Amino acid sequence: MAGMDIDFDFLVVGSGAAGLVGAIGASIMGLRPLIIEKADVWGGTTAISGGVLWIPGNDVMARDGDSDDAQGARSYVNALLGDVTEREMAKAEAFLANAPEMARMLAGEGLNWIRSRKHPDYYPHVTGSSVGRTLESAQVDGRMLGDRFHTMRAASLDLPAITSDQFGTVTRAKTAPGPLLETALTVGRYKVRRLLGQKPLGNGRALAASLMKIAMARGIPIRLSTRLIELLHTDGAVTGAVVESDHGRERLDALAGVLLAAGGFARNAALRKELQDRDRVWTNAIPEDEGDAYAAASAIGADHERTDDCWWMPSIQVSPSANGLALGLRALPGSIVVNAQGRRYMNEAASYMSTGKTMFENGAADADHWLIMDGKFLKRYIFAELSQKGIRDQMMAQGYLKRAASIRELAIQCGLDPNVLEETVERFNTFAREGQDLDFGRGNTDYDRYWADPNHEPNPSLGEIRHSPYWAAVLRPGDLGTNGGIKTDEWARVLDTSERPITGLYAAGNSASSPFGRTYPGAGATIAAASTFGYMAAMHAAKRHRNAPSAPMAQI
Repeated sequence: MAGMDIDFDFLVVGSGAAGLVGAIGASIMGLRPLIIEKADVWGGTTAISGGVLWIPGNDVMARDGDSDDAQGARSYVNALLGDVTEREMAKAEAFLANAPEMARMLAGEGLNWIRSRKHPDYYPHVTGSSVGRTLESAQVDGRMLGDRFHTMRAASLDLPAITSDQFGTVTRAKTAPGPLLETALTVGRYKVRRLLGQKPLGNGRALAASLMKIAMARGIPIRLSTRLIELLHTDGAVTGAVVESDHGRERLDALAGVLLAAGGFARNAALRKELQDRDRVWTNAIPEDEGDAYAAASAIGADHERTDDCWWMPSIQVSPSANGLALGLRALPGSIVVNAQGRRYMNEAASYMSTGKTMFENGAADADHWLIMDGKFLKRYIFAELSQKGIRDQMMAQGYLKRAASIRELAIQCGLDPNVLEETVERFNTFAREGQDLDFGRGNTDYDRYWADPNHEPNPSLGEIRHSPYWAAVLRPGDLGTNGGIKTDEWARVLDTSERPITGLYAAGNSASSPFGRTYPGAGATIAAASTFGYMAAMHAAKRHRNAPSAPMAQI
């Protein structure tokens, strides 16, 4: 195995938000990080995400004059966690205490934060919930990265750069002059900038690019197409790793430690069967999300927790290998979700974590569940997949989308009991006319209404299904990745099966178990936790100074 010439002492495995923030923090704190990335592109899941971070008490809120009571955020998170261990509570507390500081650190390095003022927390009925705790990167020009732009994941996507609050506006562009004008201006500005030679980036691409710009300014090296094979573990301490690239295997010594930020195991069928007992999964994770960090850490005695769980996301089946995220599809008026018997069983407009999990618990992994829509719904609102005739035709040819002149005929095509589906639709239509869902309370909360249509009355999320043709799309209990993983503490230190820290080994992002247990507090909680614990890992590693087996563990 060959060595390498780059001078580094802290190895970061993965180039999404957790890895980039961890590397930036390590550099600021005096370490010399090196990032390795398994893929031939950098940015990880972050680059294809919405790119938002849920950070209670952030500086932008304060600047806007919107105070966010720290105790309120603590009460909210504690209520979501319920009865947990002292270690789990310490992790949640560490997140709340350090997430604003992490965001402040990045702002000091040049990241321009903007705020999603309208986005409610995902459990608005829980004490301490609020609105506007979500941050995101302002739009950036990809040209600032020079040649490195071309190796960013999703660099080739030609999508208008919009903010998270504009997603709903674009979806509703055909419903009123206001949304139409805003959407037209957004698309027009994007096209003008493209004609001027710019590379306008928004959402996850903007965040990934902004973080990489900071890493480049700090001279942090990155090696693509370099896969973690095993961790170097001597006398109870991790001192580096063995990696593999086109040049073969190499030993990389990292005396300040190793940060595992390589994602979870969503794309590893064997691990999902072993840890989740799932034969069928519909994940939206990137192809490289195969559990490399989990396997390497487990091989040296690391423990894990909640590996049976996911970041759930209801998804329409677009093709045998592709899914489409169902956000507004579930909340806008004119649609419902039914089970294999043709009955509703949940508040469709609740958060994707809640609805996806409810789908799985109600058998959606074993039998087809359906998103029922009417013709007005598809004409009135704009969706990434269903608004495109070519994709609809493809879905229909493969049996994932049905179209009929009546609800009864639609039920027969879907293999549902026609009488049951007719009864379900009629009952829902009664609720829609009255503006009150007496079965599941859809449309009652700020979150339900966030993705709904504010111009629809009497309830922005409830609309009758009565305009032919009627449509039904197969809806799956999809996921954004796994949210359980390597067991860590409040400093992102990896723990062994006796809950002792493995010296020099850290984990953040989907490589580690979530600090929020089996819940999803608000928009961007995943990336916020990933970034915060990447930052915490760097802070702890820097305070240790070096990672030699003979060196005593710093008491922090």
